[in-house]
Amino acid sequence: MIKGLIQRFSKAGLLRNSATLIVGTIIAQLIPILFQPLLRRMYSPEEFGTAALFVTAVGMLVALANFKYESAVVLPEKDQDAQHLIEGGVLISLVFAIVVWLFIFFFEATILQYFELNKSEVKYLFLIPLSVFFVSSYQCFNFYLIRKKAYKAAARNKVYRRGSEAVVQSAAGWLRYNQGLLFGSLIGDFINFIGAFIQIKQQGFQVQKNWKALKQTLRTYWQFPIYHAFPSFLNTISLTLPVFIVHAAFGKAETGQFDLSRLVLSLPMALISTALSQVYLQHQAEKIRNNQSIVSDFWKVSKNLFWMSIPLALILFLFASPLFSFIFGSQWALAGKLTAVLIFGQAIKFIVSPMSSTLVALKEVRFSALWQILYFGAITFLYINPGSDIFEFALRYCYIDFVAYALYYVLIYKIVQRYEKARL
Repeated sequence: MIKGLIQRFSKAGLLRNSATLIVGTIIAQLIPILFQPLLRRMYSPEEFGTAALFVTAVGMLVALANFKYESAVVLPEKDQDAQHLIEGGVLISLVFAIVVWLFIFFFEATILQYFELNKSEVKYLFLIPLSVFFVSSYQCFNFYLIRKKAYKAAARNKVYRRGSEAVVQSAAGWLRYNQGLLFGSLIGDFINFIGAFIQIKQQGFQVQKNWKALKQTLRTYWQFPIYHAFPSFLNTISLTLPVFIVHAAFGKAETGQFDLSRLVLSLPMALISTALSQVYLQHQAEKIRNNQSIVSDFWKVSKNLFWMSIPLALILFLFASPLFSFIFGSQWALAGKLTAVLIFGQAIKFIVSPMSSTLVALKEVRFSALWQILYFGAITFLYINPGSDIFEFALRYCYIDFVAYALYYVLIYKIVQRYEKARL
């Protein structure tokens, strides 16, 4: 199946450039998949629930950490301007991480009480800003690799990250260290940060040490912190808030079950959609700089993603429950049942998310901001009214995703049409 997908990508113009990155991503994601049956027997649903809160918190904060300047790295004509964006993004990430650390320090008791954490877990809160800095900086580095079309390097970094994470988590589980999931995640983030920095140095990245030019470049791309950073933060909250909703409404064990369902459902995004999105952004930005048409690529990518999503959606809808029990153990049967409910909402995310890169390439991020704010409002409804049980919650979540992302796709297509008319 994977071979067929890669062949399909390779036959399509811009998708050919995605093949290397997608293969590397598949290998990287296969590592945690292969380790999951082992880890799910080493750690309890409650421990996975705690780890899910940690990873979710990091993901939410990363969306805001560098003011989304990493998305602009592929846009400038000159590499020097792209390097200024990396410098600015890393510096902003460092300041942001320090602010998060101070927030945790001063509001430690409130955080522990709200998330029902015990005192032995408090020290792990202070790992959050460290991971935020590593991940946010890595994103800046990774977009520079995409800009330079260094797809093999970007792919290797993903493998290093997932491999180190899985090894550390497994070793910690074998040693009965109950927070090994958190420690492994942090080590993986650090390895990713170091590996990507070495890779961009090999691609010619140099620290410019020109503060005036740095500030000018950041001002040039002012739309990203204004129209992209906070709305993207809201969108990330929307994507990760369900974890906190399940924790608050149904408990830590259900959070662990829901997290496994999210992990499996996010695999197509991690394997193909995210990697394609990065390459698609670089490709579209290059075409737009040359005033070339982008609509044919829009339809081509949409069609391929649609036909990829259908078989997986049907398989998980029909067989998720017995598959989860067989692979992960009978204690994870609930996660399989949740997956069968959530799969169609995730399928439309898989199709639409890469297409949203078009708005970044066209510097029309204000439209993305509007949609993200509306989507955040819809997800907030779940926080207010999650339902009587976790299945009712999952059904409402699926409905919201399906409708919201269908409307997002229409919006993106309308913007593409407007560009095509203005180009002629």
